[in-house]
Amino acid sequence: MNNYIVFAILTLIIILVFNYKKIELFIDFIEEQIAIDFKKRTNLDWHTLNRLSAPKSFIWGLIFKSPVLYFDDDYLYITKSSNPVIKYPISTIIELRKTNVMINDVRVWKIIINDAGKRMVYKFRVYRNFNLFLAKVSENPNAIVDERYIWKIFE
Repeated sequence: MNNYIVFAILTLIIILVFNYKKIELFIDFIEEQIAIDFKKRTNLDWHTLNRLSAPKSFIWGLIFKSPVLYFDDDYLYITKSSNPVIKYPISTIIELRKTNVMINDVRVWKIIINDAGKRMVYKFRVYRNFNLFLAKVSENPNAIVDERYIWKIFE
């Protein structure tokens, strides 16, 4: 029985090695389709944006329809599948604070935005571009950035 398993694994490895170029092209095709769909839905170029909010887990995504946050050099973009994209200049962010909530060992942060006198609050789980986003928000002298415990989230 073990010989069949070893043979099957070796056969699979050989097939993958000889077809790696096709597999690579297929992955590139899928990524390009995702970028095209994102462009149609949001009118934004997916390749130029940095994702700020962490991807939802499968169960979490079914229960809660939370927005996905992206940013570039000048703007914060909030996308939700059923709504149009909401765009805020990064200079309108007046506060960035961590909350006491952690989901799957990832800290939840909140952003408070001054939108023409109204305070908009968004909460998100941290993703890999958080340090870059903190640097962008910290450029605004009027913004309050909670930096006391930032080093703990990357341990």
